[in-house]
Amino acid sequence: MMGLALASALALIDWADTGTPKPVWMFLLPTAFGLLGGIVAALKKSFGWALISLAFGLLVVQLLSVVVTVVQGP
Repeated sequence: MMGLALASALALIDWADTGTPKPVWMFLLPTAFGLLGGIVAALKKSFGWALISLAFGLLVVQLLSVVVTVVQGP
């Protein structure tokens, strides 16, 4: 699920430089994948991985925006 969260976050980047905005629901996908991964891990009694998956899903969009700003400039 963390891989899907990362892939959905990378899909938010405008790779073709078209300038068209992404739909709002796409910004919720990484968090949803992180939450789903956390639930699956918690059901398997892997509480550490559940916490890591949830945190990754919540933070991946914010980290991606910082990385894009650093690379492309403000």
